[in-house]
Amino acid sequence: MKLAFNGMNSGLGNNGGTRTILKCAEVLNKLGHRCNIVVKVDNFTNFKNEFVIKFVPNDLDAIINIAAVDIPSTLTLQIPKKAWYIRGHESWANSDEKLINYYKNNKIKNVVNSVGLKQLLAMYGADSVVVYQGLDFELWEDRKLRKDNVVRIGCLYQSKSTKRWKDFVKLSRILGNDGYEYVAFGTSTPPDISFLKEFKLNANVNDLNDLYSSCDIWFAPTILEGLHNVPMEAALCGCLIVCGDYPMNGMIYDYAIKDNTAMVYDKDDVENAAELIRNPNLELVSRMKNYLRNNIGTRKDNMKRLIKLLEDM
Repeated sequence: MKLAFNGMNSGLGNNGGTRTILKCAEVLNKLGHRCNIVVKVDNFTNFKNEFVIKFVPNDLDAIINIAAVDIPSTLTLQIPKKAWYIRGHESWANSDEKLINYYKNNKIKNVVNSVGLKQLLAMYGADSVVVYQGLDFELWEDRKLRKDNVVRIGCLYQSKSTKRWKDFVKLSRILGNDGYEYVAFGTSTPPDISFLKEFKLNANVNDLNDLYSSCDIWFAPTILEGLHNVPMEAALCGCLIVCGDYPMNGMIYDYAIKDNTAMVYDKDDVENAAELIRNPNLELVSRMKNYLRNNIGTRKDNMKRLIKLLEDM
């Protein structure tokens, strides 16, 4: 199949969403399809961008929209099959009214990457199909870099308020430094990193493997995601996941199942999160790893599902 991801107006940047699309394109090409990513602006420098082009090929079988801002251009293309890979409810960049109108447009197929997003679209009266982006299991390994005398807690930093970095800062103040260390990574630096033992800026996969493998616990306070990749990567590197009970955090309905695979605190209650961390259930680490392999699955298997979905349109 000849297909492309349309990000003409959204562009690419050094973030997890871009990395997901690049990896999807890489796997689709390895499966024997021709897949490109169409963008005007490409600021992604962390990985090779060998599939990125600046125009839409005229012989495509399918076009896959990757952001709400690209919907108008996708709809005008004379390509027989159109889908939108929805990886987040983009309320930070669009009004709900605009997003709902896009979701309900019957000229494009909604493909979501989490159960939470599927439920959200259903609430708005829009149909969708879940296709996980999958995991690159071969990239993530537990290098067992943890220390015996300290509990190291990691968190992703992003400046968006929905990522709830402030909850991690609050958690550090509640738990203190006696027996605890705090580390993080991000594509920009937090305003105050004095409480952090380590911060990695624009970390590559090797750096992330080391960081995850040095942590006992990965704290995921975000409240608005599609499928949240970072905690899954951390879990594959041996971290116990602690996250809030938010329907739209990209974890609860998909892999952070309370009392089975992760420790889940009452939403907005960081004191409750601290109490869980003081009494960790380490049995959940192996349960999470098994669940990710058996339910989220590989990127290869999920991209095969995406192709089947496009072929059946």
